[in-house]
Amino acid sequence: MNGGRNLALGVLLASALIGGCAATPPAYGPGWSAVHADAANSDFSPVSVGDDLALAWSRDFPGAINLGVTAGPDGRLYVTTGGADCRLHVLDPHTGKTLWCDRELDAYAIASSPLIDGQGRAFLADGTAMRAYAPDGKLLWKTPIVGFPLSAQFTPKGRLVFITHIGRIYVLRRDTGEPVMTPVELTPGAGFDPSKGGRACMRGLPECPSANTPAIDLSTGRLFFTYWTPGAASAGIRAMRIEEGVVTTITPLWVNESLPSGSASSPDISADGSRVYLTDNAGGLHALDAATGRDIWSFPIGFESGGSPSTSPDGIIMPSGGGRGGLLAVKDQGASAELLWRNDALVNRGVPTQAAGGRAYAAVDAGGRANDLLVVDTRTGAILDRERLPGTTVFTVGTTVGQDGTVYVPTIRGQLFAFRAGPKRAR
Repeated sequence: MNGGRNLALGVLLASALIGGCAATPPAYGPGWSAVHADAANSDFSPVSVGDDLALAWSRDFPGAINLGVTAGPDGRLYVTTGGADCRLHVLDPHTGKTLWCDRELDAYAIASSPLIDGQGRAFLADGTAMRAYAPDGKLLWKTPIVGFPLSAQFTPKGRLVFITHIGRIYVLRRDTGEPVMTPVELTPGAGFDPSKGGRACMRGLPECPSANTPAIDLSTGRLFFTYWTPGAASAGIRAMRIEEGVVTTITPLWVNESLPSGSASSPDISADGSRVYLTDNAGGLHALDAATGRDIWSFPIGFESGGSPSTSPDGIIMPSGGGRGGLLAVKDQGASAELLWRNDALVNRGVPTQAAGGRAYAAVDAGGRANDLLVVDTRTGAILDRERLPGTTVFTVGTTVGQDGTVYVPTIRGQLFAFRAGPKRAR
């Protein structure tokens, strides 16, 4: 999946059956509305947070959390959990209190973080259907699907697009859930047996061919996603173009099948749209040409990354941790990647989310299955603040920056911590 460990869960032309709706502006709400912040999967926030953090509140949920939280236009937080009672919780950002929750979702909802639009509507699927919720929790619509996605995105015209783990691409109207085209079956005839579970999605293995969240370039309609073609020796990444006119079509552009051992990394798009970044399961970080799929450079990070990298607008890339390996930052220099800094004494335990001002917020091993949250200068690796995540946290699964600068850190054990900047304190 995406952000933290990719838990839960991993070319053909499609033509439209139903005419498209009128053009609308991009649907993404302000702030952190998608699982990896935005359409590009950047794990970057333009918000300036600050260098001195303090714990504001924390919550313990029944069951695991697998992905970072998303936030609506009003700041409300959306988090999926493995708890049997409520698998979607919507929280007050000031206190962490649950405002409403959904009791109907099945266990596969934990594979996604809700996608939030500019009107505060939330979109989340489980192993049976994609659902839309009003800000007050009212179910707006429910559309049956085959398989479960690992979070959704919006198209340039504001429709919902997602790929289920077996490789079926859906495009739905955001207002009604009505399909605007026949689903694309990347592997025709592939089905889903819920009894087999989704463990293969943790590492992007062949049993879960579509194990990550797609990225979409809203200016070109290019959709980028990882896919392990049945029978292929390695996983790959594909690009297709969504064209939304009177009819909606998805056209294959290119395939690059060169990701050794699979990928638990959602692809990131560079700020200018010219490159796509992702990691494999053999310790490599790669940059591809977004138009052609050509390999531009590969950089050995030395460990298996467990989630999407964080990519800043100026091309600083910080891979996610996988339980081994240090914290590091590389810079895309065009034909190659330059190591800016590396600290192998800091074992990376999550997604080192970047924010404005050259800052990253990273979870690192503190010993004894505990972790600390660091504030790091992305250009030098200097540690500016270090705060304990209380309790036995094991590893974190995504770091979200709210519009007000609050940093939210969930863990695989179902804890959620909120940190806010405060006055400088003596150390």
